[in-house]
Amino acid sequence: VCGVLSLAVELYHSQSKFDTIASVQQFVTDQLNYLITSRPTAVNMTEGAQTIIDYLIPLSTKQQDLSQYINELIVFMEQFLERDLADNHAIGQYGAKAISENNTSHKKLNILTHCNTGSLATVGFGTALGVIRQLQANDNLELAYFTETRPYNQGSRLTAYELVHDRIPHTMICDSMAGLLMRTQPI
Repeated sequence: VCGVLSLAVELYHSQSKFDTIASVQQFVTDQLNYLITSRPTAVNMTEGAQTIIDYLIPLSTKQQDLSQYINELIVFMEQFLERDLADNHAIGQYGAKAISENNTSHKKLNILTHCNTGSLATVGFGTALGVIRQLQANDNLELAYFTETRPYNQGSRLTAYELVHDRIPHTMICDSMAGLLMRTQPI
């Protein structure tokens, strides 16, 4: 989402350099394809970029004025923020509900997460970490375990930061400890 919004700002400030809708389409496509190379395994980024690329042609049949085309494209890009935040909250609510409904012990839960799936990876709430946030808000969380996530340590740097910031009880484990943790603790 951040990359898409950055592209929208760049598009807004460089409108005068485009002389055709085709030149805008080529610029946006090139920029999005380059953005994808920064995190090729980030599924949401690739899907979001493809959604915008797929929108370029239908928009050109609807809007022939270059300035209006750019403005409508920017509005479409800005909507990614609201959609992603709404999706994150829905994932958190549905995930917490599903986990809680399947909790046969009726005790507070220990949850294990890997990598970073929080607001630093998404927008404002997070996906898997959003579920943990919602479990905590519902007073259903005992402890959030998270892995260090080698080789870039997204867990030990980013997830740790978010859990400390939100005052969610947590413990970091080495990546190779996940199996032992699940064998010895109720996860």
